[in-house]
Amino acid sequence: MPPAWAERGFWIVVAALALAGFLIDSSYIRHVLILCFLWCIVAASWDLVIGYAGILNYGQLVFFAFGAYVSGFLAAKLGVTPLLAMAIAAGVTGLVGLLIGLPCLRLRGEYVALFTFAVHLAMPPVIQQGRDLGLGGNTGLLGIPPVNFFGYVVGPLDKLGWFYVTLAAAAASVYLIYFVVLRSRLGHAFIALRDSEGFARALGVDDLRYKLLAFSISALFAGFAGALYAHYTTVVTPKILGNEFFLMAMVMLAIGGMGRFPGAIVGAFLVIIGNELLRSFDTYRLLILGIVVVLTVLLLPNGLVSLAERMGWRKPGSRTISASAEG
Repeated sequence: MPPAWAERGFWIVVAALALAGFLIDSSYIRHVLILCFLWCIVAASWDLVIGYAGILNYGQLVFFAFGAYVSGFLAAKLGVTPLLAMAIAAGVTGLVGLLIGLPCLRLRGEYVALFTFAVHLAMPPVIQQGRDLGLGGNTGLLGIPPVNFFGYVVGPLDKLGWFYVTLAAAAASVYLIYFVVLRSRLGHAFIALRDSEGFARALGVDDLRYKLLAFSISALFAGFAGALYAHYTTVVTPKILGNEFFLMAMVMLAIGGMGRFPGAIVGAFLVIIGNELLRSFDTYRLLILGIVVVLTVLLLPNGLVSLAERMGWRKPGSRTISASAEG
């Protein structure tokens, strides 16, 4: 869990990024940073369930896609205002996470991973079969309206507006996950179950209840990120459940470090920016990212954040909540 100075450092970085928004003139660079902010939410939500709660969930992008489609459908087909559509999408996705978690959390270890990955594989055919319902099939859900803040429309070409919308959303989401949820009794229970499930049970921790909560909270944030993505791009296709998106999300956690703040956030920025820099390599991008992951796992099995431990900037094994945060 974050050391004592991490919260102050977090807000300093957020303030620096907010200032950078005015200094950056390039729409392309703003676009890349917008993607970084969106994927920070996804990576942080996945880190919550797999890194801190210890649940091998490989279906996180299902929640991202679900939030995107629900919000897009409500706004484009039913005329719901985008802000309300996003709120509903996040809530519904949290409920879906609860429903998916009910059967899969009765399994253990790698069987949870297999179950959730099977859900991930089943989602694209379900979307394609939903063409008659207005989901667009392979073509995707088109014409998703932009976000409207009390009369101020933040369209897809308004990169500065989206820069601050996604920065605020990412900052709020990351703060809630790492500095509110994980520092609460709820977070303590997640970490206890991850580190020693049998001992946690002996202390009276209801493992199924807390794991379901971890699943649901993680799904809610991922669905919120998906809803933002839908209104930013104004189109959602089954491609967001493709191998490229899945591998990129996994690489974020592997490179940054699971259960080690700010590993997932650092990983999100590195992978999104690195992916853009490798665009010229076309089909070799994923190969290069794969090599980077292999080297990271071999040389830094705990991610890039573990470098701080080796250099004495962070106490080793600081995956647990600091004593100052307990209670």
